[in-house]
Amino acid sequence: MFRVTVDQDGKVALPPDVCRRLRLEAGEELLIEESDRGLVLHTIRPTVRKVYLEPTTRCNLSCRTCVRHVWDDPEGDMSAETFDHVLRGLQALPELREVGLGGYGEPLAAPDVLDRVEALKKLGLKVSISTNGALLDEQCAEDLVRLGVDAVIVSMDGTEPQTYAEVRQGADLPTVIEHLEGLKRIKEAHHTPLPRLDIEFVAMKRNLTELGEMPSLARRLGASRVLVSHLLPHTPEMVAETLYCRDETPPLAMPASWPVAAEGWLLQGTLDLPRMHWGATRHCRFVADEALVIGWDGGVSPCYALSHSYPYYIFGRRKQVSRYTLGNVTETPLPDIWSAEDHVRFRSAVRDFRFPSCVDCDLRDTCDLTEANEGCWGHNPSCADCLWAQDIIRCP
Repeated sequence: MFRVTVDQDGKVALPPDVCRRLRLEAGEELLIEESDRGLVLHTIRPTVRKVYLEPTTRCNLSCRTCVRHVWDDPEGDMSAETFDHVLRGLQALPELREVGLGGYGEPLAAPDVLDRVEALKKLGLKVSISTNGALLDEQCAEDLVRLGVDAVIVSMDGTEPQTYAEVRQGADLPTVIEHLEGLKRIKEAHHTPLPRLDIEFVAMKRNLTELGEMPSLARRLGASRVLVSHLLPHTPEMVAETLYCRDETPPLAMPASWPVAAEGWLLQGTLDLPRMHWGATRHCRFVADEALVIGWDGGVSPCYALSHSYPYYIFGRRKQVSRYTLGNVTETPLPDIWSAEDHVRFRSAVRDFRFPSCVDCDLRDTCDLTEANEGCWGHNPSCADCLWAQDIIRCP
């Protein structure tokens, strides 16, 4: 806590030691926000550390769990012009460390994706790719190793071919495993641990018994992590597959680690499990990690949950999410989008989680606001029902 003074012209002066601690420079702008706690001071800087980039909304598969079956959003690829705007914006973010290629499409299906990976690596950034693995053949693996991609996150929702095929329609498990074994061989031939392999497993009733086999498969493939997420159900059929509950539920009892050899080092792979029930603690990793999402069309959103429009069900109640963008990189420089007052205020509300808990509200079944991402506390869009903030739905 510190004191400020207001001179006769209405100008506020901060103590010199505060300016030093906040690394404030002469002429730098600050935002003073009125809240129920009083006045809150925000620095306005391009402090982005991670960017999730969506090269395409097209996909080579038709997964049973996919939002594509219920949304009206267009399918498209990020244009060369939009990507050029993205590159210029990324170069203007002094604290940026990592770009993750993913989103609601298959990145390896995007045109010129390898050229774009190369352009990102030339900026000195860590680059990861989230993929279903079906297109990760030997030539693609060679290219990813050559380009120095830091991590590949592969979605595998089963250890048995039949279970996998029921979910990942259009792909088969033996082919994906063959691709990942090929990636492992190529890394060994090039004497490099990169790209690191992570596996993402969406847990549901139909595949839960196979989750216990994932550490064994991960060890075989040289994966360093299995990230387990619950299912975000977009249809009544998928609601019946969910495992998490409204009330406290025991955690999943699974083996938690396995050895991973990497260039003479023996590391421990980890099984990273989600929360099993709705709770009081809510925490947005996107805001905490100083992250943002750039959609295929250049639209900038604060998180994956708000990057598209789609329905989902939360404990049986249907909710329609509307896309929330803070700007578009083709129209506004990325640092300016991040530092805009609306974005600063939104991050502040999310950081303190100034939203009700609709799941716990007695009016949840009759309140019209729960049908959309709106809230009764005046902060919109509302994150009141966010399953990401509950660590129930998870992203790499």
